[in-house]
Amino acid sequence: MTSLFEQEAVITDIPPITKKRTLSIVREVKLNVEVRLNHLLDGLAENVADALFEEMWALEEKDALEHHFNVIRAVKLHSGIYRREFYRRIDGIWLTYLNRQELPELTVPPGNAGTLINSCRLKAESHYKALIRDLKQRFSTLIGLDMHFYPLRAEVLYICFWQSIEKLDLKYDERLMLLSLFQRFVMDRYGQLLAIASHTLSEHSIEPLKEAPLH
Repeated sequence: MTSLFEQEAVITDIPPITKKRTLSIVREVKLNVEVRLNHLLDGLAENVADALFEEMWALEEKDALEHHFNVIRAVKLHSGIYRREFYRRIDGIWLTYLNRQELPELTVPPGNAGTLINSCRLKAESHYKALIRDLKQRFSTLIGLDMHFYPLRAEVLYICFWQSIEKLDLKYDERLMLLSLFQRFVMDRYGQLLAIASHTLSEHSIEPLKEAPLH
């Protein structure tokens, strides 16, 4: 899904001598990560029925059956809707990186969704701290600028997914269930996405940006 990357004119501030190579490497990283993401999202769709029962154990039977039916219908029949929106938003994140811009502050959803996203994001950032630092520095080397932002931040993936499923005809609590499944079937494998990106950059001899020594 590289439609936005065909619009090279929107990419600015990259020296002409490195622009073509940078864009080619980013496309490869993005493609490799999305192959794995698609596999994980397929796993979510295939296991949604059984997994939902575990999410709804405390609900009354009538509510549980209604939520179960609505979420399964949305995932099975309308997955193309939220997947297209998810990758459209991810494309925008990659373009922000290519334009050597820091990511504007993301809007965390209110209520339980925001609480879940913040909690899971912090766990991911703590668990994969070393891998995240390595990848962020490789992305900085590639773009030629020491940036705090990197395209595969856990927060980015969570919020882009939440915003994408807002396109579905689901109640808030049902979208919250789907967000929990995204955490379980996709973000529990977040380290795989980071490793794929880091390995792809390494294959192109993109090494971590060396930090300035302390004086």
